[in-house]
Amino acid sequence: MRANDNWRLPSEEELEIAADWADRLPELTAAERRELESWLAGGPGRAAAFALMRDTRRDTALVEAAERVRAAPRAKRLPRLGLIAAGVALAAGLSGAFLVRPYLTATETPLELTTPLGQRAEHRLSDKSVVSLAADTGVFVRYSHGARDIDLKKGDAMFQVAKDKTRPFNVQAGDTTVTAVGTTFEVERVSDAVQVRVFDGVVRVNRDGAERSVSKGEWLMLVADRAPVQGRLDAESYQAWRSDWLDADAMPLKYVIARLNRYTAQSVSLHDPSLGDLKVTGRFKLDRPAESLTMLAALLDMRADPAGRRVYLTPKRSAKAEPKT
Repeated sequence: MRANDNWRLPSEEELEIAADWADRLPELTAAERRELESWLAGGPGRAAAFALMRDTRRDTALVEAAERVRAAPRAKRLPRLGLIAAGVALAAGLSGAFLVRPYLTATETPLELTTPLGQRAEHRLSDKSVVSLAADTGVFVRYSHGARDIDLKKGDAMFQVAKDKTRPFNVQAGDTTVTAVGTTFEVERVSDAVQVRVFDGVVRVNRDGAERSVSKGEWLMLVADRAPVQGRLDAESYQAWRSDWLDADAMPLKYVIARLNRYTAQSVSLHDPSLGDLKVTGRFKLDRPAESLTMLAALLDMRADPAGRRVYLTPKRSAKAEPKT
């Protein structure tokens, strides 16, 4: 019996994930290497897949075998992972019939990214796109052969999208979908609204079947049961976002509060929800919440009354004397 008679190729998903690990192996951080070790321990097929992908990168015979597949007529060529697998199979002496199955439907392992109150984070995805999360933000990432899908569960995130016309980059925020191919844009879920800001390129925004384009230097605000509002970004918007500044220009108070609450465990609230529509104009440093709250209360002639884990903003003019007992 030959040594490779019982040899079999690991699953599509194992090969897809292993190929990504092998590509990034020289640049892995200590934390990522621990993550790789944990993944490898999850099943025998994973170690085999990783060994194949790693050896394909450095073994001349395997590379040459893969190149023979690359030289085949166009109709018979396989995508990247299929090409690697084919080269591995040829070098291992497997039957050509084994190579018929292309790796077109493989998906990457879904990824959940979050930030706590008051902290930001930046993540580089497998396609080299970069996701920057503001404080108290959560996204769910799912990549497949045909699409790059992000679900913005809460908060505010900026996306620097690597260009790939074959795989649109879609960000879902409630009932709103923002689609890009290669651009830099921000999507935010704030109170009852979704806001999109585009810093480079153009995106398509779809809500309830109605689609519109938002180009570089523009913003779009979508609020339930209201017509969309679109405008121009301030020249300093990108840097302001990066440095936790909020520039409010007749911004509803409820939106200012929602953004401020991403930076403080003692959340700001209103006894009277109708006050949330008051318009606020000012510049607030969100990562200094106590300072920003003091400024906000002064601008609106309000008191900031602590009550346990909350701080209530109350108009001073509505204050009444406590009844005597």
